[in-house]
Amino acid sequence: MSAVRLSDVVWLVGTADETSPAFTSPYDGNQYLIWNGERGLLIDAGTGLAADVWFANVAEVAPRDAIDAVVITHYHGDHAGGAAAAAAHGWRVAAGETTARALEAGDEQVTQVARAREIGVYPREFALRAHAPERILSDGEMVQLGALRVTGIAAPGHCDGHVVCLLEGPGETAALFTGDVLFAGGLVSMQAIPDCRLDRYAETVITLAGLGVDQLFPGHGRWVERDAHLEVSAAAESFARLIPPRNVLTP
Repeated sequence: MSAVRLSDVVWLVGTADETSPAFTSPYDGNQYLIWNGERGLLIDAGTGLAADVWFANVAEVAPRDAIDAVVITHYHGDHAGGAAAAAAHGWRVAAGETTARALEAGDEQVTQVARAREIGVYPREFALRAHAPERILSDGEMVQLGALRVTGIAAPGHCDGHVVCLLEGPGETAALFTGDVLFAGGLVSMQAIPDCRLDRYAETVITLAGLGVDQLFPGHGRWVERDAHLEVSAAAESFARLIPPRNVLTP
């Protein structure tokens, strides 16, 4: 089986990790499926360069018509590039308003896709396909999957319009899908791009530390299965001392 079960209700269905059964493309972020056995929600869409592999991984767990939406955490190509492919596959795309505007326009400047492609982050053939998300996800808006609740939370800092998703439900530990805001070990992702804003980043992480989450599912790298609040709090405490936490992009 290619999809990797991470918890009772969370599956890894796409990743850049070539050692993982869920590998899709070396240019993708982590792509997750929340599945309650009847209805599902996808978190992030990768670049779209390996969309067919992603679709197949999801199909191992859930029928196509059981997916309620694909939530895009932010507009960078490794998370949002597959939005148009997801829509063509019959899935509704949901995103925050800032991300939705950029995707609708296929804006490679705002999303930094053009610059990233120029320096080799993406291959030459990669382009951001324009797609208008079918749903605008407001800060604090909740998506219900039976007894499970997924709440979108505004989380700017890594880039404008970033959202994270909080998963809660009866008998379930609280889990946070953080996109590129937070990573295992309390790391953050700060880049020399116009909308990476350190002050907003600090506010976001300090706010997220108050959620007390048990699990952390980031947009890249390993996930945290228990006591994730300790790692979130470590990053928040660093920001509170006016010292940026360690950058995941630093060698």
